[in-house]
Amino acid sequence: MKEFVKAIFAGLMIGIAGTIYLKVEPQWVGALLFSIGLILICLNNFNLFTGKIGYIKGYKEIPQMLLYILGNFIGVGLIAMIVPVSATEMVAAKLAMPLSQTFVMACGCGLLMYLAVDGYKKYNNIISIITCVSAFILVGFEHSIADMFYIFTTGTVSLQSLVFIIVVLLGNTCGALLHNLIREDDK
Repeated sequence: MKEFVKAIFAGLMIGIAGTIYLKVEPQWVGALLFSIGLILICLNNFNLFTGKIGYIKGYKEIPQMLLYILGNFIGVGLIAMIVPVSATEMVAAKLAMPLSQTFVMACGCGLLMYLAVDGYKKYNNIISIITCVSAFILVGFEHSIADMFYIFTTGTVSLQSLVFIIVVLLGNTCGALLHNLIREDDK
């Protein structure tokens, strides 16, 4: 139960970060400030799917990852219900993108999220978080949990948005696990 609550809190942090991004201009400042969400998640050891999936060691951990997704989903949903923001145009553009492009853009985010968290874990320094998070936002990479928040702000959850989120979750997973290819070659 504690792990689930920590996943909800991670979702709350991403919802807050998404709110900051939508409200702050210019865009690069919003992208920079979005990193506050992941910083707070790392400092408090909350369970964000995109911060944890790169460390999965086997299929037995999949139920735990699904629990994190559910908790993150609840957390971003709660923020979307109480904060008056909307990402209608952004969501429309995301849903109009071909799924193959969505997947590739999600892989890029997954890789950067892994590098952000891993850099923090290795060096106990938030610089990797700030740079990687700002980069994935400015490039337009897809982050599954943030995208859940943006979709919730529109008030329209549909089959199309569900398929989109599943593709982004898979892309984030693949991107986060890319480091395994490099590490296996080093052995």
